[in-house]
Amino acid sequence: MRKITFAVLAAVTAAAFVLSTPVSAQNEDPGMGKGKGMNMPSFTDFDLDGDGKIVSEEFYSARAERITKHAQEGRQMKGLANAPTFEDIDTDDDGSISAEEFAAHQAEHRQQSH
Repeated sequence: MRKITFAVLAAVTAAAFVLSTPVSAQNEDPGMGKGKGMNMPSFTDFDLDGDGKIVSEEFYSARAERITKHAQEGRQMKGLANAPTFEDIDTDDDGSISAEEFAAHQAEHRQQSH
């Protein structure tokens, strides 16, 4: 617990905010369709430096930004406590998430949502 990054701390803070704030907005993202899984982020939302892979720092920073944005919009974020970790998505344990690993994780998530 000695190495808590700012991004992880921001994500936890945003999650606490979300869980303690009443929902006052719709749960849809305009233009993204209706239903579960239709508001999923893209690979490029997490690949902050555009190098074709997502490292841990990018993953947690992008996640914290997304959580904060949704909290500010008053969105309900079900399942945040069960959100996958970087390690869950980095299935080959090489220290980065490829576009293929990211897509496979999202496909699995969509399948579980139905």
